[in-house]
Amino acid sequence: NVVDMVAHCDRGPQDRGLRVACWLKLGEWKVTDSIQPGSAPMPESLQTEVLTAYKRATASTNCGYMAWHAWALINFRLAQQMHDNLGYRAQTSYNNNDPSLRSSSLTSKTLRNHVIAAVKGFVTAICLGTKRWSASVQQDMLNFLTCLFNFGELPEVSATINNVINSVHIQAWLGVLPQLLARIHIKSPSVRSVLHPLLIRLGAQHPQALMYPLSVHLKSPVVERKVAAESLMTSLKTHSNALVEEALMVSSELIRVAILWLELWWEGLEDASRLYFGEGNVKGMLDVLIPLHEQLEQGPMTRRENEFYRSFGRDLAEAHAFVKEYIRLTTSNGGTIPSAGGFSPSLEQSEAGQSPALPFRRNAEAEAALNQAWDLYYTVFRRINKQLPGLTSLELSQCSPALQRARNLSLQVPGSYRVDGSYVRIEKFIPKVQVITSKQRPRKITLRGNDGKDYVFLLKGHEDLRQDERVMQLFGLANALLARDRRTNQYDLNIKRYAIAPLSHNAGVVGWVPHCDTLHSLIRDHREAKKVPLNMENREMMKLAPNYDLLTVMQKVEVFTEGLDRTTGRGNDLYEVLWTKSTNSEEWLERRTKFTRSLAVMSMVGYILGLGD
Repeated sequence: NVVDMVAHCDRGPQDRGLRVACWLKLGEWKVTDSIQPGSAPMPESLQTEVLTAYKRATASTNCGYMAWHAWALINFRLAQQMHDNLGYRAQTSYNNNDPSLRSSSLTSKTLRNHVIAAVKGFVTAICLGTKRWSASVQQDMLNFLTCLFNFGELPEVSATINNVINSVHIQAWLGVLPQLLARIHIKSPSVRSVLHPLLIRLGAQHPQALMYPLSVHLKSPVVERKVAAESLMTSLKTHSNALVEEALMVSSELIRVAILWLELWWEGLEDASRLYFGEGNVKGMLDVLIPLHEQLEQGPMTRRENEFYRSFGRDLAEAHAFVKEYIRLTTSNGGTIPSAGGFSPSLEQSEAGQSPALPFRRNAEAEAALNQAWDLYYTVFRRINKQLPGLTSLELSQCSPALQRARNLSLQVPGSYRVDGSYVRIEKFIPKVQVITSKQRPRKITLRGNDGKDYVFLLKGHEDLRQDERVMQLFGLANALLARDRRTNQYDLNIKRYAIAPLSHNAGVVGWVPHCDTLHSLIRDHREAKKVPLNMENREMMKLAPNYDLLTVMQKVEVFTEGLDRTTGRGNDLYEVLWTKSTNSEEWLERRTKFTRSLAVMSMVGYILGLGD
């Protein structure tokens, strides 16, 4: 009705730009009034006024990006409001005579109209968006995807999306590629019919952009996601077969370097021990250990793996035999492997007055087999534990000959691909890999690009970097918003970003930011030069309050403040470091300003994200 009412509105003043701006401002004022803290959802009368204002803004010829963005956004928000508050259900029977269902039917029709208007509006806005509106365009892309994933099952919505989606330039989707790939296993046929052809078109024009992200999904433990990724990779092979093979090789070999068999078994045995001895979860323990045994049985492929096999292969094979025997003895009489409680008697047995015949008493042989397996596992774990501290450097010839031999690849250096299709190719991998001596032992690995430059990365195992990748996306959005707003763009507020390329659900590479110091190293070196103990504050606090852990929060703050006052320099180490490391006052002021501004921006974005550190 709103659309019909304003479709033939008066063209009015010749200055259409001013007229559009007036309608947008009117709509903005009305929306602002409706979203005050604690206010109820927007009433229908106000919805009509707001929709009328924004629709009149879009009715003008060449109304521009902001008019379509505002029109799409208000329809999107109203659709979400209806979806959340009115109990919308996608599959509603429109032919039922029940009055409540007729009301629901009307609701779903209104919601459908809002979603369709939002979809058309977002697509038009995305097509009109320029670099000036890049931050808003990215939000439009994400909101469009929300419409697809939440309402794409509705036939009318699906048809509308299919009709308009080709209007968007294909490279625009590169900015939301992680979100597209995260849903490749979605079951809805109507959503898949939009998503998969889009990814295939994207892969045809920008195959490099899909290589690393898609290789992650190929290793997914979720079967549906893995199958969907294999289907997409097959379509990529039709035009980029060599590139696909290189990407799969590099991805799998980097994971091999990130997590050696030595570390794989150390982590696996530690997890299995916690599950078995801590939680009594025998099934969980087996779920951890059996895949490791299966991998070991496939045989070693590198010199490092050969050394591991010679050192531990026999013991682990014997342990595997005992585990198999345990499984056979436990399940042969219809028994089940316990997932909690281990070999303890069940509560039901005790309450029923039954004999507390423990499972291992009923099947002493099975329990003995598992004990023998753990004797061997413990021996292996102790020996691995002694070897790990000596792991300070690696040679690719020993842990990944395939990477050492790789030359002049078609594959891009992670993070170098740009929207215009330009990228730096990998020429070779530097043979020496440094192992950083922290808890997870990440690797410092260097790639040489075809531009002659060396690109350094932190190769991390035992960590899922997919969330870090999303955080970098958010940082990019924050940078674009800060650069666009005239109140912030004059202060050079910007978050330093770096490349993040997940390789699997537990490994990935992170771009190395050069010429940086940690706060710890700066303060440590400063205090060593001044002969001040690194833990001076802690010593003073313990003198003041030996029972510090029992104090209230405010008491802890008082003790901490007093401890700082008693410390040489009163905790102003960073202030002094910035001064002493600067060659002149101009350099000091520049460094202090950059640090202050970047810390301010990161603190605000960190607060939005809910970061603890």
